Amino acid sequence: MGVDCRGLPDGSPVDTVREDPVRKGLLFAGTETEVRVSFDDGNHWQALQFNLPRTSMRDLAINGNDLIVATHGRSFWILDDISPLRQLSAVKADGGPFLFKPGAAYRVRRSTYPDTPVPPDEPMGENPPDGAVIDYSLPADASGPVTLEILDSGGKQVRKYASTDAPESTMEELSKQLIPLYWLRMPKTLPATPGMHRWVWDIRYTTPTATRYGYPSPQCRTTRRASQRGRSRCPGRIRFG
Repeated sequence: MGVDCRGLPDGSPVDTVREDPVRKGLLFAGTETEVRVSFDDGNHWQALQFNLPRTSMRDLAINGNDLIVATHGRSFWILDDISPLRQLSAVKADGGPFLFKPGAAYRVRRSTYPDTPVPPDEPMGENPPDGAVIDYSLPADASGPVTLEILDSGGKQVRKYASTDAPESTMEELSKQLIPLYWLRMPKTLPATPGMHRWVWDIRYTTPTATRYGYPSPQCRTTRRASQRGRSRCPGRIRFG
């Protein structure tokens, strides 16, 4: 490659190198064993492996905010939304809590797929998150509750989440459902621990209060979401804080 590239594995030839078209100096390399990333134009590299199998990474492509990996014998893999990688240098410079600028989000209608979800032992890919992906980072000394507010262009609150929110349903309540728990999308609470976190907003207003929530149809092929949901947010620009 013409320079001393620190961090590329020895004995693992590089098959492909792609530069991010948005963030100059952000490079991705596919080697015979793994994917590597560089934030300084190839001078230093580190692993970008996650749950990728150890195999030959024959080609890479960047489509919008997604990194696509073509492997040898292990199909195509997609890393959804690399926006945080493009802004990582700002996190290190800031040093405090950091809210990444999210990419464009698309609102889609709920699936009307009427059959039961695919069994968990059936091999299948996982769809991207169905909503607006919000990434944030908390420093090592972070403490106390965390709040995430979603505002419209006029500053009016659309949705609010807090780490102190009670879960939509407890495990005791879920255990009373007459369907297997793997059909359901488990309730989550906004994380407040140090480190990197990802939260998905369903592009809806606050869920209305109800005495009981049902699950009439799947939200996607793998899990179901309660049918009582807030009304959809109209298209437009939003702010996070």
